[in-house]
Amino acid sequence: MRYKTIAVHADTSVHAPARVLLACALARAEGAHLVGVAATGVSRFIYPASTAALARNVVSPYAASLHEHAHRALDEFEAIAAAEGVASREPRLVADDPEGALVLMSRYADLLVLSQTAPAHEVAGAVRELPEFVMLNTARPLLLAPYVDRPWSPGGKALVAWDESIEATRALGHALPLLCLAAAVTVVQFGRGAAGSLAAHATDLVAWLGRHGVRANVLEERLDIGDGNALLSLAADQQAGLLVMGGYGHARFRELLLGGVTRTVLDAMTVPVLMAH
Repeated sequence: MRYKTIAVHADTSVHAPARVLLACALARAEGAHLVGVAATGVSRFIYPASTAALARNVVSPYAASLHEHAHRALDEFEAIAAAEGVASREPRLVADDPEGALVLMSRYADLLVLSQTAPAHEVAGAVRELPEFVMLNTARPLLLAPYVDRPWSPGGKALVAWDESIEATRALGHALPLLCLAAAVTVVQFGRGAAGSLAAHATDLVAWLGRHGVRANVLEERLDIGDGNALLSLAADQQAGLLVMGGYGHARFRELLLGGVTRTVLDAMTVPVLMAH
């Protein structure tokens, strides 16, 4: 398994270059086609026939400004991807709001690259909970770049959070191409009960990963602090350059309900995180 098509969110935020650089590094490593996705910023549902005149008069001036930002974002994507030597690349302007555009394009990609939400930087058309919304509304994995911009390469250490759940299983499967590139892989399970639940199936897990070319070791931790903080602390201690985990939550209309570990990691991550729901 390899990533053959990678889609990266293109906007005009200060964190966009680092996000695109991360996507370029992975596209080169995988020999993948890289799609830069920029949204016009106006939902495709805003132009029903009964309100067409109102939409033209009220929305069009605002939409024109958003179009300008989107084209600038795609120009920057193209410049970075060309400079990074990504031979197969494609700027794509999608007539929708950012979350709708990314969910739509996820259907035709193996991986989406987004950024962690930055609390202090707002750009035109920005969606505050964009990673959360996309994660809960797509079948594809997300690779999230932290807003603390740091150089990244796909050959570092990887830490996998494991709890035998459906979400964790999906994330692990989606992460295989990245784990094959990693210098070392550690699978960790946190628990406050009796030790040994991971050890019971450690051989099966290691054997399955090994058949995919991934050499992994397993670790079971019993800590008193919250699992999210423990996971981030362990990633720092092990100098992991990638964290892999399931994303937990439910979408109820526009309200997003996330699990505690997912919320903690999304708020405090300092390394790229591959997450799948």
